[in-house]
Amino acid sequence: MNMHDHTRGTPSRQVMSRPAPVRFAALDSWRGIAAILIVLFHAQIVSNIHQLEIIRLAEIAVDFFFVLSGFVIVHAYLPRLTDGGSVTKFLFLRLGRLYPLHLFMLGLFLLFEIAKSSLPFPTNPVDPAFSGTNEPQFLISNLFLAHAVWPFDTLSWNTPSWSISAEFIAYVLFALAVLLARRQLPYLLAVALVLAPLAIHFFSESGMNATYRVGAMRAIYGFAAGALAYIVLGKWIHATRALRSGRGWLGWSVIEIAAVMLAFGLIIHAKGTPLAYAAPLAFAAMVPIFAIERGIVSDLLKKPLPLFIGTLSYSIYMTHIFIQLRMTNIARLSDSAFDTGFLSQVGPTERYGIGIDPGNLFVGDLLMVVMLGLTIAFSYLTWRFVEKPGQALFRHWSDLVFVRRDRRVPA
Repeated sequence: MNMHDHTRGTPSRQVMSRPAPVRFAALDSWRGIAAILIVLFHAQIVSNIHQLEIIRLAEIAVDFFFVLSGFVIVHAYLPRLTDGGSVTKFLFLRLGRLYPLHLFMLGLFLLFEIAKSSLPFPTNPVDPAFSGTNEPQFLISNLFLAHAVWPFDTLSWNTPSWSISAEFIAYVLFALAVLLARRQLPYLLAVALVLAPLAIHFFSESGMNATYRVGAMRAIYGFAAGALAYIVLGKWIHATRALRSGRGWLGWSVIEIAAVMLAFGLIIHAKGTPLAYAAPLAFAAMVPIFAIERGIVSDLLKKPLPLFIGTLSYSIYMTHIFIQLRMTNIARLSDSAFDTGFLSQVGPTERYGIGIDPGNLFVGDLLMVVMLGLTIAFSYLTWRFVEKPGQALFRHWSDLVFVRRDRRVPA
């Protein structure tokens, strides 16, 4: 993952002996769960689900993506890079993992802004076409995946995609570190683990909820935590996975349940406190436990449904705001045509806080389920027809452009 990759590859030769290629299926499913939590967090629908404390605090799940990304990238790519693999090819393949779906969704948002400016359907009167987060000048930073650092005072266009920009910046810095000082990589990651949260503290008014301006620091912090977790524990992880499958199941089940309870407890109690800065460290402790996959929680996570959601996690993350906004448009149209009164001030501002209030919390729950179902269905289509073909195209271009010095690294 990037924060949404399937977790397979081999660890660094300099740090540990190479095990056979591994897919961390349980971590794939955790990625999907994190994506669903963020979808529900962003949904502005008055409902019982919306009011759940774990949902209202789920923005911190983005840090899980960053930690998992660092863990996976070291696992999958570091051996090729340390064996002389092309850093440019690595970045090109990572771009291919992120960019096709990002560009597709940016195009959808652009088309809708054009429709807002030319079609006579009701829109938010304080959010006219090509204004606010959708100002045309911000298209440039979005096209170049720089929107985690510019604009400096707002999110823009497909707003959750700030984390994709931040993550790609972390990839670039990781690649440069391997290229220029690969033997010192653990020390550089340790320095990032200290300096990145300090930068967030001093330069972000929202602390660990930082997105624009210093969003890249948040990605660097989580990425470094995950990368160091793999460098330190990777050999032990693979050795433990290699043990007889049924051995220690009960003990690992207790450890997995405790890890989940501690992680969710941290999420609930960290909001607005200095404890929030510990979230990436907590996730970095949790990820290796589920990389081992020896307990009851891992067994559940390896069932078909959570694995399917994990497969779609990147598409779910990138498409959900578009679906939610279109549901708000439908509610506005209903209010205009039938005087239904569905729209309500749910969020903090008049421009961006308008949401749906059906007048009954349980009806709101149903709408939340409908929204989630639509998001997953649309995400399957974007995964099937945009995400996968885009990755394949970039791999094909990579084979044409770069000299193949080793077998293809999975993207």
